[in-house]
Amino acid sequence: MAPNITEITSTFQYDGIVSALPANQLLVIDFHAVWCGPCHAIAPVLEQLSNKFTHVKFVKIDVDKQAQLAQRFKVRAMPTFKFIKGGKEVDELKGASPPQLNALVAKHAGPASAFQNSGSGQKLGSGSASTISASGSSSASDSSSLLSQITAKGLSCLNESASHPLSSIVGPAHGPKGTSYLESDVDPELLISIPFNDAVKLKAISIFSGVSPSQAPKNIKLFINYTSMDFADAERESPAQEIELSKEDVKGNKVELRFVRFQSVRSLHILIKDNQEDEETTRIDSIDLYGSVGQTSDKGPLPKHDHEH
Repeated sequence: MAPNITEITSTFQYDGIVSALPANQLLVIDFHAVWCGPCHAIAPVLEQLSNKFTHVKFVKIDVDKQAQLAQRFKVRAMPTFKFIKGGKEVDELKGASPPQLNALVAKHAGPASAFQNSGSGQKLGSGSASTISASGSSSASDSSSLLSQITAKGLSCLNESASHPLSSIVGPAHGPKGTSYLESDVDPELLISIPFNDAVKLKAISIFSGVSPSQAPKNIKLFINYTSMDFADAERESPAQEIELSKEDVKGNKVELRFVRFQSVRSLHILIKDNQEDEETTRIDSIDLYGSVGQTSDKGPLPKHDHEH
């Protein structure tokens, strides 16, 4: 167990921690299970966050050992992260998404200067909202997640498994759902179509495949502003960008895009050609897109092959 993370062993212990915290101090609870693959995959990210945000209290609760606490918080999927202030829940994250976990901790942590070490009077840590990747690196972030800008109409994935569809991890105003994931069906290829409510400016993409790295995407092509696209279209048309993802990239790190080519995006299409180790199927645990909302997309329907370069 990381030194800055406390494992809760009883309801009494948890209640004591909550009652002792200042009302404005953030408590992050990681509800996990020994058998949960995504829980193990995101554990290093939580440890990195606990080392960075030392003015935030981090605890872990094993749902099998502390069933009463899991029931109190109505935990149904693992991992689930609860964000508590003043004894009240202020936010929640279901699923193993490093970018979203990083963003929520930074959002609710508050400035480190608000919490002083009574012994030395020094600040306990930094409350800056830099991005922490699964590999431990950090960089400043000046863009926000665009998941809330996705519209359900037109959201689709070709060659998705019926039991593990795109809707398990991406949709309007919600992201990954615990142990759910997207997986291809008969071969490694996937073609994901993501429409937006408004035109957006895309700056970066994040793909997390930490549970099964060998199945993580490798070579991808990005297309923009098609009303629809199939595999034949993707082979025939020119992409806005081609990317070869490394094993580090698919740990939830932000991969910067050629920003000038993604200035007014109303739909994004992601062709995944293969995976890291030529596995039979490709698996993705979470996807996030970063940028900003641009001008309105109220321009009527786009022609099927009206591709913007």
